[in-house]
Amino acid sequence: MGENIPLNRRAKEDGFNARFILLTSQRMKNGMAPICLQLSHRRKVKRYSLKEAVKPEQWDEAQARVKARVRGGTLINGIVNGIEARVCGIVDALVVNNSLSLEAFEKMYRNPKATSDVLAYMEATEQELRNDRPGYAIMFRNAVSALRRANAGKPLPFHDLTPRKLEEVEAFLRREGCTPGGIATYYRIIRVAVNQAIKDGLLAQEHYPFETARHKGYSMKRLKATTRPRALEDGDIERLKAFPYGEHPLLGCTVRLFLFSYYARGINFADIARLTHGSVINGRLEYTRTKTKRKGEGANFSIPVSAPMQEIMDYFNDRESRYLFPVLKGNEGTEAEVWTRIKDRLQHVNRDLKAVAKALGIKGSLTFYVARHTYATTLKRRGVDVAIISESMGHESVNTTAAYLKRFGNNVLDVADQLL
Repeated sequence: MGENIPLNRRAKEDGFNARFILLTSQRMKNGMAPICLQLSHRRKVKRYSLKEAVKPEQWDEAQARVKARVRGGTLINGIVNGIEARVCGIVDALVVNNSLSLEAFEKMYRNPKATSDVLAYMEATEQELRNDRPGYAIMFRNAVSALRRANAGKPLPFHDLTPRKLEEVEAFLRREGCTPGGIATYYRIIRVAVNQAIKDGLLAQEHYPFETARHKGYSMKRLKATTRPRALEDGDIERLKAFPYGEHPLLGCTVRLFLFSYYARGINFADIARLTHGSVINGRLEYTRTKTKRKGEGANFSIPVSAPMQEIMDYFNDRESRYLFPVLKGNEGTEAEVWTRIKDRLQHVNRDLKAVAKALGIKGSLTFYVARHTYATTLKRRGVDVAIISESMGHESVNTTAAYLKRFGNNVLDVADQLL
């Protein structure tokens, strides 16, 4: 048998062994036999082909390398040396994270993004998301940037991502001026990465750094957003409905899009952008919310097209375009291009809404998302049950909606008014 690969002492004590062998039982027609990496642990054996082969007389079994002076032997031995170093690194990471097993090794060895470094792992995830989920990819990029700044640019092994470390990162970000809500956004992405890393065998479940119902750890409860959701007062929404389009023609499209969101149960801008003529079926607006459908938990909406909604759709009606509204051009080739176009248009709309607020004398910040908040608050003012509001907004639970509405303050919630 060949010489064992010099593994971590704790791995050896646990009975984990690795060596390179020449699999002579699978000799090919040309007399060559494949070189394999062989692992053994707790009476189980696993082999991996190196996709290299030599004749038995060219293999030094004692050294587990190709003999000297064999043609091409130096190149093959270089490949073997590189794999040996990788094996040692994977085993070290598994030992440190207390997750050493043949199954965990398999996941790391087969996975090109497998690494014990949290930052490198998250960056690899970002790369995977760029084409199909560019917005989510940017969230990963921002979280990595925050984590790297807090760790002085150094690698961060998974086993060092402890509750204490998360508290230190939080303190650093607060000193930078980051809001609790912003930190929570970073930490939700980090938590997603940690959960996936556990599935990939990079971290043992018992080392999970976040708090759960059955596990003590870092609690995100302290990271509640300090800013209250903004909802328009009754007079403000009425002024928007009566907007003087003739006096401000350049702001007309933005106001109409805002009001459409308000009338259509707070539909967000990304979903408005994707609506097509085919989204209207038998007098109802049918769509699946983009924010949730990728999780397999799609919130499917069927909204009756009201007179105000129809009036706005008629204004934008362009049969030469497949879309109901002039956000996407139709020539976007990839999801990344779609996302970039929507993001750019939303920024333009939010700039316009500042001008709208100034023109109408609306106090406070006016952004497109205010339409969604205003819709929910108007229903609450009308006395509509929270369960119905939850269903209309596509929230996963009534508790989500209750917490969402609670943040508006009693002075808003206790006022009853007309629905829309």
